[in-house]
Amino acid sequence: MSLEKRRETKESGEEKNLEESAFRRKDFRPLGEVKELKKEEIIDREALVEELTEIEADVLKVAKNILKLKRYEADFDLDVDTEAELQKFPIIEKLYAKCIAKLAYKKGYSKEELFLAIRSLDEKNWIVTNERRTKLEVLNNEKLVTILNFIRDHPGIHARDDSIESELNITRTPFLKHIMTLERFKLIRSRKIGKSLHYFLADVPEDYDNYKIIFLNPLIYQIIQELLNDESIAISKVGENLDVYSGTVQYHIKKLKELDLVRSVLNKNNEKIHLVNIELLKEYNKFFKEPDFSRLLKGL
Repeated sequence: MSLEKRRETKESGEEKNLEESAFRRKDFRPLGEVKELKKEEIIDREALVEELTEIEADVLKVAKNILKLKRYEADFDLDVDTEAELQKFPIIEKLYAKCIAKLAYKKGYSKEELFLAIRSLDEKNWIVTNERRTKLEVLNNEKLVTILNFIRDHPGIHARDDSIESELNITRTPFLKHIMTLERFKLIRSRKIGKSLHYFLADVPEDYDNYKIIFLNPLIYQIIQELLNDESIAISKVGENLDVYSGTVQYHIKKLKELDLVRSVLNKNNEKIHLVNIELLKEYNKFFKEPDFSRLLKGL
């Protein structure tokens, strides 16, 4: 919903000529609060395993060896509804048979319970047959966990970013290969913004994707700083201060407007001013710490 529609019932035509200082403290009604992601939540293997039922954990142990049997076709259709249909998928049929042999008598599980446990593990992406391994094995793989932590620390990263090679010591091709694995296990997700695919942890809400991506450009922070310092500043003056072509500044301000981060209105003197959505910047920093807007917003 646009800012105009959000405020439509509260503003008359005259009120749209807002005062400069007063509007800075008004609420743009930004996104609701989101739980901040804590670093230790990413690779807490014990907590992840605790989410599994006892039978799922038992089946997962059996699956670890079965999935590595290369003589079986890896594809598995999630829409399988009955045990009989497993014959179409030899690797899962083998897993099912092995679970019956090892767990039915020893643990007292019925065939139906084992079948449902296999389906559940597949639906939760604990079993990804094309990967020939379980999610637990991925979370115990040092290289994959390193990349997972890297994405945590660099949300919105794309494959052409120089920090991949400098920090991970790998080139783009192996990075993308590992990314595919992490995405198949639903540990990360990708989002195409512009012409690039950007990567986030799976638990990061999509609401903030566009904000994170636009803030990856350091020029955006500088433009916001200029607007906060002087709401009535001309676009050409912003370009002059930042040593950037004014058309570039205009382009970025347009993008900021589309994201409800900036709004242009007339003040009481009928002068055009650019207002920054302070509340949204604060909400953003509750979730992502970079860039840190607290210094810019101090005293506002």
